[in-house]
Amino acid sequence: MLEEFGRVIAAGGAGVVIASQSGHRLPALTAEQDLQLATTPVDELPDLPMLQPDRLSDRLHAYQMSKRANVLRVMAEAVRWGERGARVNAISPGIIITPLARDELDGANGAGYRRMIELSPAGRAGTPDEVGTVAELLLGAQGAFITGSDILIDGGGTASHFYGPLAGRTPMPESHTAESHTAESRGDDVHRADAQGDDAQDAEGEALP
Repeated sequence: MLEEFGRVIAAGGAGVVIASQSGHRLPALTAEQDLQLATTPVDELPDLPMLQPDRLSDRLHAYQMSKRANVLRVMAEAVRWGERGARVNAISPGIIITPLARDELDGANGAGYRRMIELSPAGRAGTPDEVGTVAELLLGAQGAFITGSDILIDGGGTASHFYGPLAGRTPMPESHTAESHTAESRGDDVHRADAQGDDAQDAEGEALP
C-alpha cells in the first residue's frame, strides 16, 4: 500500500504509516536483512529466508518482524517520495486505550497488559488523541522537515523492556500474536493526498499490548 501511495502522492503531500512498539523490541538485524526488508518488492517478501516459518520462533516474533519492516520501508520510501516533494513517516504506538484494548485488559491476558502499563515510566496507557497529535505534527507544516522517521509513542514501555523493570520478564503468551497495533487491522496508512487539504484517511484505532 505504501508503494501504491508513492505513485499518486502530490508535491507537498505527506503520509503516516502505523507501525508498533513491537518493531522496536525485536533484536537488531544485520545490515543485509535491514536492506532486504526495506527494499524487497512486496510480492517477493514471503520468499526471504528470514521470513520462512522455520526462522520465525513464534507468532509474536513474526509480528515484530512485520512492524520492523514497516519502519524500514517507510525510511526507504521517503527517498522516493522526496523526489515528488512529499514526505512519509511512521508512528509506533504502545498500549493505546480503545474499546478493543479495554476488552483485552478485561480478558485472559489482562494481567500481562496491566503489568506492561504499570512498569512503564509513564505508568499509564496512551490515548488515541495522543497518537493523533503526533500524526498531526507529521502531516502538517510544523513537521515539514521530518521524513523517513519513526516516532515511538509508548510511555517508555520499550525503554523499560530493555533497561527497566520489564527487562527479562516473560513476554506475552504466544496465543496473543500482537504486542501493540493502533490503527492496523483496517489499514496501516493515514495519508493526505496533497497539500491542498484533501481529507486524511483516518485509520480506525485499535490497540493491544
